[in-house]
Amino acid sequence: MQERIKPTRSGLFAIELLIAVGVFSLCAAICVGLFVRAEIMSRDSADLNRAVSEARSAADCFKAAGGDLRKTAELTGGDIVQEAALFVEFDENWQKLPAGEQGTFELTIAPDLLLAGEAPGYTGALLEVRRYTRAEGETTGESILMWSIAALPDDTEVAS
Repeated sequence: MQERIKPTRSGLFAIELLIAVGVFSLCAAICVGLFVRAEIMSRDSADLNRAVSEARSAADCFKAAGGDLRKTAELTGGDIVQEAALFVEFDENWQKLPAGEQGTFELTIAPDLLLAGEAPGYTGALLEVRRYTRAEGETTGESILMWSIAALPDDTEVAS
């Protein structure tokens, strides 16, 4: 007759320890994933707050300039491209870049001809803030913020 081997207490302890380590590892992996997602959400929220601040400033400049893109460009430090739109470039820390440089964030003010038909006397524009990601020679952009803005022309322009 064969002798049966009795399970020892140390064997049960080892199995119990392995199960505890497995549960702990699973919980740690979940927590790390949550911390990474929280960091991404925090960065996106900070970018959105800064985009709103810069967009509000640019919209105020557009209104103060009476809807004139050239005057708005002087006030914002932006660059007018092909007389069609105003571009202001920012780096990843939201510092304005010199005209012509590509940045991580781009604020664009383009005339909106649809608003001109709906609200006579107003100069309308579409304001958009985009985030660009550049990797391996490929550039992708996503819109963070898009507003429709309007301004009354200067009284001096209306009178002449």
